[in-house]
Amino acid sequence: MRIHVINAEVFGENAYVIAPDNSTQALIVDPGVGTAKQIETYLAQHELIAGAVLLTHGHFDHVWEAATFNVSVWIPQPDIYRLENPLEQIPMNLPIGSNWVKPADIKAFPSGVTELIPGLPMVMVPAPGHTEGSALFLFEIPAGVAHDTNVETPWWDLRKDNAQPMALSGDVVFMQSVGRTDLPGGDETQMRHSLRTLANAVDPKTIFLPGHGYATQWGFEQENNAYVIRAKRLG
Repeated sequence: MRIHVINAEVFGENAYVIAPDNSTQALIVDPGVGTAKQIETYLAQHELIAGAVLLTHGHFDHVWEAATFNVSVWIPQPDIYRLENPLEQIPMNLPIGSNWVKPADIKAFPSGVTELIPGLPMVMVPAPGHTEGSALFLFEIPAGVAHDTNVETPWWDLRKDNAQPMALSGDVVFMQSVGRTDLPGGDETQMRHSLRTLANAVDPKTIFLPGHGYATQWGFEQENNAYVIRAKRLG
């Protein structure tokens, strides 16, 4: 399985390209400002095409170049409204250098196991708090499948003989931090409840691929992330 991360020009946002073995299609995740050309170069180098775009939530730094790939764009239902004008909810002026283009085919990510591209089943776990629609997207690297990635993490080989659980954590959980809750649509209480739910529902061995910063492991975060520890204590 290929998992490739590209850092965006604004806020160092992480865009991901994920492609199962023996597939010609790739899932594009959170294509932020200035990432489209790098993504297209990577696809061409590996003889892949974009099969779908997944947005973990609707903030501008995660969605800005989603329309570039001319495929269906999937996003949690509560954040669909943000794609009308992603900058409307951000109280700051930023030199982005391009105008917003709304994707032509926007779809709400469904409940249950979903394959946006063949061979990559995912499950969405709603985790509001950063935005109303923020969520985690769980998938796995099957047992015995090698990974080709530029993501650096000491946890990659923990389950090399078993399926390795993975999650796209967006701006819900970062390494030893969480997404801010002081922007429009954010809610600190909801974030705390989401973190407690994730602690009960997600395998601690799961590697989190966040929207900013380094990959981490959920078990490590439960023991070392002050926000998660507090959420588990207070509920």
